[in-house]
Amino acid sequence: MSVIFLVVNLTKFWQVEKYPVSIAVSKTPLSAPFYVATAIKAFDSTCVEVEIKDVIGGGVAFNKVIKGEVDFATSSDSVIAFQSLNRLPFVTHAMFAQSDNDVKLITRSDDNLAGTSSLQGKIIGVTKKTASEYFLSTLLAIDGVNAQDVSLVHYEPAKLVDGLMNNEVDAIVPWEPFAFQSKQIFDKKVTIHDTKNLNTLSFNLVSLVPDRARIEKATCVLQGLNTAINYIASHPDKAKEIINSKLDLSTEFINWIWPDYLFKLELNQSLLLNLNSQTAWLAETHSNIIKQVPNMNQFVDSRAILQVNPSAVNISR
Repeated sequence: MSVIFLVVNLTKFWQVEKYPVSIAVSKTPLSAPFYVATAIKAFDSTCVEVEIKDVIGGGVAFNKVIKGEVDFATSSDSVIAFQSLNRLPFVTHAMFAQSDNDVKLITRSDDNLAGTSSLQGKIIGVTKKTASEYFLSTLLAIDGVNAQDVSLVHYEPAKLVDGLMNNEVDAIVPWEPFAFQSKQIFDKKVTIHDTKNLNTLSFNLVSLVPDRARIEKATCVLQGLNTAINYIASHPDKAKEIINSKLDLSTEFINWIWPDYLFKLELNQSLLLNLNSQTAWLAETHSNIIKQVPNMNQFVDSRAILQVNPSAVNISR
């Protein structure tokens, strides 16, 4: 009897203390590491018990963090750049996914718009204060089109395609899976322009400025994500099945976007350069309301990822 008592107590002693953690996750294939981590129970061996709360768009996920409705959220670098101007108390702990072709420019085929150079004087649907708006600005700049020469209309992500097909706008700039869905539904009625490699979007794990407890929780979340990312690399077909099932996607879609995605846990100088570039653009285009560009270093916290993979951190202060 004493032996059984000893074994039970030793088991309790060695058990990892679990912290309940809620994470707002944007419903996009870029959030794949979270879906895979949940499916393979990657968080079970960490210190967190994770509750995933699905939302549409990184901006919505970010706002849930700021409002204290969740502990962490997934967010694009563009949302981080936009929100940094509000001087909100948040940080990103790591990038976990990147794509150079997730946000796309779509027009109606009958309009015969050749590309960005044809957008001058047009009305364009975007999801403001997200990667959608910033990506459009990049496309315009490349072709020498002044941002003042187009009119922007804000739509929620899922409503962009409706705006285009209802002739409310001349072009839209959605992210996946909405671009693929528009092609599936309207086929030859829409043209998806080739904009690959013109801009890289990253997805990040964000939270309020962390105390010691939140750093510990972030570390455990990143441990689970790291396990999931390794699984994606070694079992890509099974990972695709998990994502398809979670997002109710087709095999055709996952094959469409998969080559554009890089899943990797890191925190490097390219993120800071991208954030600085976007905040500089915001200061230039919104100079009437932006008085000072913040130092983006204050929105990056490497303490958690350093405990998971020190070699994944490459940031100069």
